[in-house]
Amino acid sequence: MFNKIVLICVELSVLSVGSRVNTFTHFYLRRSPCESRRTEKKKEKKTHQNVVPLRRAKLRKDVEVLRHIFGVQRFDMGIICVDNRRIQRINHVYRKKNQPTDVLSFPFYEDLRPGKIPCVLQREEYNLGDIFLGVEYVMQQCKETPQDLHEALTVVTAHGICHLLGYRHETEEEWNEMQQKESYILSEFNRLTGSHLEPLTKRSTQDMRP
Repeated sequence: MFNKIVLICVELSVLSVGSRVNTFTHFYLRRSPCESRRTEKKKEKKTHQNVVPLRRAKLRKDVEVLRHIFGVQRFDMGIICVDNRRIQRINHVYRKKNQPTDVLSFPFYEDLRPGKIPCVLQREEYNLGDIFLGVEYVMQQCKETPQDLHEALTVVTAHGICHLLGYRHETEEEWNEMQQKESYILSEFNRLTGSHLEPLTKRSTQDMRP
C-alpha cells in the first residue's frame, strides 16, 4: 500500500482531550528494532508519569505536511511513540547510550546519499523506515521551555525524516548540512501552516554523537 503512515503508541498511556485514557500494548512494524516481531503480552503497571496528552490526529496531519515538503508522499513510514524506558532501551542496544532521547530513526535505505529520494524498483520498496519518538522525554523537555508538545514533536519528526533520507551528523560538516535541510523544511512548514517552528540545535538534541 502506498502513501501510508502507521502511527503506533508503545508503552504509553495516551490522553486525548475530552476522552478516557487509552493504554496501548506493544506492536512493532517491519524493520523496527525489537527482539520480537509479534505483540508482546507482558503487561506493565502504568503510572501518571507516562500519561501523555497526545493528539494523534494532529501529529498525523503534521507528518503528512512534512512528507509533502520532503517530496516523499508515496512512501510509507512508521511513527512509533514510546516512553522513556523503551527509547532508552533502544538507544542502549543500537547506539550504546544508556539514556532516553527525543527521536531515533531506522531507515529502510541505509546507504542513501543525503537528500536523495530512493529509486524504487518494486512495490514493497516504497518504505522509508521507522521513527521512534520519545514522547515522554519530549514532554518533559517542554515543561522546561515554553514550547508546545505537538510543535516539538513535529520538529523532532522532521529531524527523524532527515535521517531516513540519508542525513547524518557525526561530524560538524554533516550537522551543518542536516540543519540547513531542517531549516528549509520547517520554514516551508511554517509558511503552509502558519506555525513558528525552529530546527533542533546541537545543544538541544540528544541524538548527537560524541
